[in-house]
Amino acid sequence: MGAVIICKRELAETPYYIESMGIRVYSMEELAYFLYENIYLVDKRMLGVRLFEWLRDEMHCPELADRLQKGAEAGGSLQNMVLTILRSVDFYSQEELAQLTAKMKVLNTYQEQERLKLRADEYFVGGNYQAAIYEYQKILDIRQSDRLGVEFYAHVWNNLGVCCCRLFLFGKAAQAFRTSWQYQKDRVVLKEYVCAMRLGLSDEDFEEAMELQKIRGEQLEELTEEYERLSREAGERLERPADLAKRLYELEKEYERNTRYA
Repeated sequence: MGAVIICKRELAETPYYIESMGIRVYSMEELAYFLYENIYLVDKRMLGVRLFEWLRDEMHCPELADRLQKGAEAGGSLQNMVLTILRSVDFYSQEELAQLTAKMKVLNTYQEQERLKLRADEYFVGGNYQAAIYEYQKILDIRQSDRLGVEFYAHVWNNLGVCCCRLFLFGKAAQAFRTSWQYQKDRVVLKEYVCAMRLGLSDEDFEEAMELQKIRGEQLEELTEEYERLSREAGERLERPADLAKRLYELEKEYERNTRYA
């Protein structure tokens, strides 16, 4: 069982909304907890003017807001801003703050692409696929680093493809999987590519595309075997919801969560 965080100060009437995660925090303790547990997601947009105003107006912490704003205007590091917020809340021990500091120092040694991938992966795991796509694309827009190697970029393209699939963007997903395959010949990625093509094309166009790429016969059957099985099972289990309107509303809210921008 996890520990209970007791909020010692008055809760905000208007929460601070962390757009990239769709999370609302109502107290300093909640803000500190989010920062501590999600350090890879913290950026200057998150710790900006909107936060300073919330600290002044809702949390009644003008001194903290002024200190953070002056630090930001002077070009202070995110590390210092995070620690300033955490130290203003009597929740984390010195040992825990030291551990977080060490983690942030290691993060500072990473190349920009590596830091972006950590953030993108966090969004991906959290189901925020649109934000993850945005971060993965930022990696690919930066000049490729030889030090990171082909495996790193293969993973980025593959994860980008999975995110696109989750948003039903099968054409873009197929392109991403194909590029990942070109970086690293992984049979799982090839299967993902073929299945994305199968989902995005008509039967006739799919067969033509596979023929052009010389993926045929036994190889094609093996690559699409799992897809065909899952497709049959889905058809057998497909049932009309008892409350169709409620189910549609739930699906709409899920899609909104998955398509938040960072």
